[in-house]
Amino acid sequence: VDAVTDAGLKFRFDVVLMDLHMPVMDGLDAIAAIRRHEESLAMPPIPIMVLSADSQEKTRHAVLAHGASGFVTKPLDPDALVQAVEGQVAA
Repeated sequence: VDAVTDAGLKFRFDVVLMDLHMPVMDGLDAIAAIRRHEESLAMPPIPIMVLSADSQEKTRHAVLAHGASGFVTKPLDPDALVQAVEGQVAA
């Protein structure tokens, strides 16, 4: 979150790849923090792609409801990941 919020003042990321399970803050909280930061500065949202081994539909819905732009399941298919990222960057 700090990398996006601090660097976002100097340059814009094309896309953020986010895991749901991280040591300090989970992915849903991180997405919410990034979205709050963008909103506070009236910045357009950065596409956030969540990568997770949890393929349950309820997880996908929760991720998108928290402001993620897309969801890709692990293990990753490299071609599917490239296609998903390209789709977000082109949008």
